[in-house]
Amino acid sequence: MSDPHLPPPYIAWSSFLNKRLLSRILWISKRRHLLQPFITKQLLEDIAKHKELSALLISGDITNFGTHEEYQQAANWLKALPLLPVVIPGNHDLMAPISHKNGLALWEKWSDRHFPFIRFFEKVAVIGLNSALPTPPFTAYGRIDRKQLQKLASLLAELDEEGYCRIVMLHHPPHKGLLPYRKSLINTSAFSKVLNTHGAELVLHGHSHDATLTTVEGTNIPLLGVSAASMASDYPQRRASWNHLTFIAHDAGWQIRLLRKDYTGRTLSRMQWLSHIPTKQAIC
Repeated sequence: MSDPHLPPPYIAWSSFLNKRLLSRILWISKRRHLLQPFITKQLLEDIAKHKELSALLISGDITNFGTHEEYQQAANWLKALPLLPVVIPGNHDLMAPISHKNGLALWEKWSDRHFPFIRFFEKVAVIGLNSALPTPPFTAYGRIDRKQLQKLASLLAELDEEGYCRIVMLHHPPHKGLLPYRKSLINTSAFSKVLNTHGAELVLHGHSHDATLTTVEGTNIPLLGVSAASMASDYPQRRASWNHLTFIAHDAGWQIRLLRKDYTGRTLSRMQWLSHIPTKQAIC
């Protein structure tokens, strides 16, 4: 799941003497009517029914403004989730500069101090990246810095040798055209080069608020997006949903099964494919 955008607690006005003020105005005028906490609650209740799940991957934007108060609130929310969360930050979580101790340090139990990090679930390895950074007003682009890319390359190579199913998670989609440039992953080509060289079985992203299945730019690696976990929408691809993913070892690679469900528990789509076969040949 991704982009729950939890309703903000009380926040001192001094926190909004920066880019956050524009987002606050947008929240009051529009976003609070589209992003409903009862929808996220229902979505989590449906997830909790699936006792076979190993983890809950959350690809960013838990907060709206990335303030200390919101990080604290989000930490309490993460503690109460029905199963183990694995978390990366989104652009809203790092909307303006914030010290580590007042921000991401509060989520280290479910994330890490340094990126990329790995969480293992039997032979499935989830690699978490941080593409979020404070940006100028009216932009929300992301970037994976050189240090992260170098470490990602070595991790992908090592995990491949050890026979792991490699799942990469970042907030901004590494695919041109899914979002305008001002909201995109601006070094998609560098990221794609690493993935094209070392491979991965699946890449997950948030940010777009759209349920999409494409590929990482310049590769055949599946790229899976999901709608915002609190989004009220009449459009099926933007209706709050979550992706139930199953990974099964196969002689020719990994069989990946995808079941997309909305917050009411209704199945919206199902697909399966082998990791060495392009997803456009997937069985629906």
